[in-house]
Amino acid sequence: MRRYGAVWAPLRRARVQRRIGLGVACSALVVMACVLWGNGGDKNNAASLWVSVVSAVVSVCAFAADLLRTPDDDRGPAPRGRRQRAADALADAVQEQWAREAQLRRLQDPEPLNVGWSRLGPPLADHRRNVLRGRPLPPPRDGDQRLDRIVRAFGELPARRLVVLGEPGAGKTVLAVQFVLGTLAVRRPGGPVPVLFALAGWDPRAVTLREWLAGRLAAEYRPLAAVTGERTLARELLDAGLILPVLDGFDELPRAVHGDAVRRLNAELDDRLPVLLTCRTTAWSRAVESGDVLTAAEVVRLDPLDLATARTYLERTARPDEHGDTAWTPVLRSPPEPLAMVLTTPLMVALARTVYGDASRDPAELTDAARFPTAQSIEEHLLDAFVPAAFTGGPGSTWQPEAAHRILCRLARDLGSRDGVQGTWRFAWWEVPAAMPAALRVLGPAALSLLATATVLVPLARFGDGVVGDWDTPLSTVLNLLGDFTGLGFGLAFLLPATADSPQGPRRLVRMAATFTAAAAVVAVCVGLLCPPVLGLRLGGVVTPRPAWFLNGCCMGLILAMLFAVAGLPRRPLPLGLPWAGGHNGSGAVRLLGVVATVAGVVLLCCGEVLPATTALVAGVLLCVAGQRHAERVVAQYTSPAAVLKGFAGGLLRGFLVCTFVGVAAAAVVGGITGLFAAQEVRSAHLPADGSVSEGWRLRTAADGTRTATSTGPYRGELLVGRRGELPLAVPRHARIARNGRRVEHFEQVVRIRTAPAGPVLTAPGLPRADAWNVVLGLPRPVHLWLAERPAPVIVRGATLPLLGFGALIGAIGGCASGVYRALSVPSDMVRAAGPRSTLRADRAATLARSATATVLAGGVCLALVLLVGRGGPLGTMHTELWVPVGTSALALSAWGRLCVARVWLALTGRAPWRLMGFLAEAHRRGVLRQSGAHYEFRHLRLQHRLAGAPDDAGTRRVPAPAP
Repeated sequence: MRRYGAVWAPLRRARVQRRIGLGVACSALVVMACVLWGNGGDKNNAASLWVSVVSAVVSVCAFAADLLRTPDDDRGPAPRGRRQRAADALADAVQEQWAREAQLRRLQDPEPLNVGWSRLGPPLADHRRNVLRGRPLPPPRDGDQRLDRIVRAFGELPARRLVVLGEPGAGKTVLAVQFVLGTLAVRRPGGPVPVLFALAGWDPRAVTLREWLAGRLAAEYRPLAAVTGERTLARELLDAGLILPVLDGFDELPRAVHGDAVRRLNAELDDRLPVLLTCRTTAWSRAVESGDVLTAAEVVRLDPLDLATARTYLERTARPDEHGDTAWTPVLRSPPEPLAMVLTTPLMVALARTVYGDASRDPAELTDAARFPTAQSIEEHLLDAFVPAAFTGGPGSTWQPEAAHRILCRLARDLGSRDGVQGTWRFAWWEVPAAMPAALRVLGPAALSLLATATVLVPLARFGDGVVGDWDTPLSTVLNLLGDFTGLGFGLAFLLPATADSPQGPRRLVRMAATFTAAAAVVAVCVGLLCPPVLGLRLGGVVTPRPAWFLNGCCMGLILAMLFAVAGLPRRPLPLGLPWAGGHNGSGAVRLLGVVATVAGVVLLCCGEVLPATTALVAGVLLCVAGQRHAERVVAQYTSPAAVLKGFAGGLLRGFLVCTFVGVAAAAVVGGITGLFAAQEVRSAHLPADGSVSEGWRLRTAADGTRTATSTGPYRGELLVGRRGELPLAVPRHARIARNGRRVEHFEQVVRIRTAPAGPVLTAPGLPRADAWNVVLGLPRPVHLWLAERPAPVIVRGATLPLLGFGALIGAIGGCASGVYRALSVPSDMVRAAGPRSTLRADRAATLARSATATVLAGGVCLALVLLVGRGGPLGTMHTELWVPVGTSALALSAWGRLCVARVWLALTGRAPWRLMGFLAEAHRRGVLRQSGAHYEFRHLRLQHRLAGAPDDAGTRRVPAPAP
């Protein structure tokens, strides 16, 4: 019952209940206003109509105001009390976090390995009088310089600054964790809170220490991201002296900035900001030489373990027999020299405990001099056996040890890459696609885009009564989709920038436009060879020749890739953050947009517009969900709604101008090429003589040059009758063509077709004048060419002008897409991220939000143009083939979409499990991996090197041993 109570607890909040009530009332009034609007012609209902409309408007405004209202509007505690309560809540969160991490490291089972330490003086430390500040320190008593006494030793320092040095694997991070937990154990309410920060990723040349610490606090502990005045609550706690930073891994900063980092620390630390810092001894020596000592800081060095301590620890953590002895007792009574050397390092002692914690393994094998002649061979053995041992048994074990070892070895080889941090290897989920072959990195997202687009458009083509004009048969659908795949795959490979940091200047746009035009020209040549438009070109209300199905899809795929290229979507995207993350007004604005889209969907559904209504409803739901999400903070500071709108306006203008220019230029080239092929086709054909009969049609030319073709027998056809004032569309009987809601009337009689400036016209006794374009396309080839005969410039113009109009449509849709992607494509801050899964969820939410917004705006532009020129106008149904894929295809170009493709490939090839993120979380839970922001790191650099087969610090190459 407690679980269900936790689930429904938010519904008991007054603010949530108020919003639910306002939302229901708002929706009901809007629906009622729409229904009355449909019956608005009755004068008796006029008053009810206006009352309903006004009520709906008022309810929408009230709902919008409540959404934009911040949760803190109703309360304003005193700053001091607010900070103390925030510090106490932070202390609880830190205690829970590191107690769980200590449990994963088994530090409490039965107690941490107690490492000794000794004080160091100059040149690694400051002058003794600066450290003491005139206060004599009591001489150390027996046992004081041990790990469990580090909290008291820190408290006795006048400046409360301590630097902990040690060799790799000496236990520096364990000391930092123990210091955090020990300080929290003696902390009083309202006192400073120790928080452990991994220093990897801090750039002391670009970001001040306080800014970086505040950003990390706000990212990892969400309540501290609240903005009060001009500062976040995290910055308030820092400035008030309520944060005790524990900086772990100074040596993981790039070597070039070590000196700058020390100088930055000296400049920013004061009595209200104490610090404990860990570092490797050699790295600290280089930092002191290039920079300075840490002013007034005590410097201590972790001592190597003595054999007695290691023996006591291993025996206490092993299973005893009836005599109190363990499997380690005979081994450690008189261990060989190589084993004794290995057990001086806390890392190796911890690995030995894990490896031989299983009763099936006997540590006596470590005394085999033939198998383990050196300390290095024992270390390699422990590193090789650690992962299988860590995955053996335990609660919730779902991974076989051998499989886990194999997967981690492959991940270490495929994804481990240095990111500029000295000595640190890390990998992230958005880098997983790098493990795929180069071709699959392009074809995979194109295939995912194809699948997402087909999921939406195939049902529309099947049940939408002509919503997609070229997808009338299964064969046409398959060929169009294959064309989309081909065109989009080419575009992703050659049009999109490689990364988000690639230059976006005029030179790249010109190169992209030239590549796009060249690819479109190749498609135009194929169209000219297979099905030249001798009658001219139409984009709507026309039976598409079979050879053009694949080529039309190629054009659509190329256009989509061009739109994404102009918008700046890269081939290797970074995780997205929500621009409104960290600000309540931004989240409220997004929720408001979601409500508006949902209401618009309801209105369109009442009007019978199924496709626009469905699009708006789905987009509204996605925006409402994204607005509720407290996602990862972005690289830049919080982006206000005004800044988002400004970015959208800039992207809209840029996208419209560039896409229109590129679209019109390419359309002119394509139209000119296809028109020239068509003119050559007509010119080289042997046309029938005037007045002759050719294959059942009598051909005549009038005095004014008008050509007519009269059937010698009854012609079986259909009239597609649309709205009043529209010319009916004549087509052959059972022709595969988009109906677009037109009424079908069958006829079978003698008909006459005559040419006209607007296109061929069909006339017959008892029938209205009808557009005969599709009838001419189905006539015998000699008759078709005879009716299409006209001067070459006219033929070229007829093939070019419709494409120029379509180029303008590309500009309008491209402008919307570019505006949305520019405004919402804000990269997440991977350094300050709370965890890998958090950035994945944020990227998924941001991707869905921007795709939904782009689809709605593109659909709105298309609907406006269709209403302007008519459903049977020159745009036809091609706008649908661009409108929907603008959103669906963008899903595949996100970091989340590329990860979906990579996970499938890795799983099918056996290189990684299907539940990759779950496996990585399990590896972290078992102590093999650790988290650093949005990245994963191995527990220790030596473990990473061993798994990957990379050279170690001494330059010796390690070959990963097979799993036992």
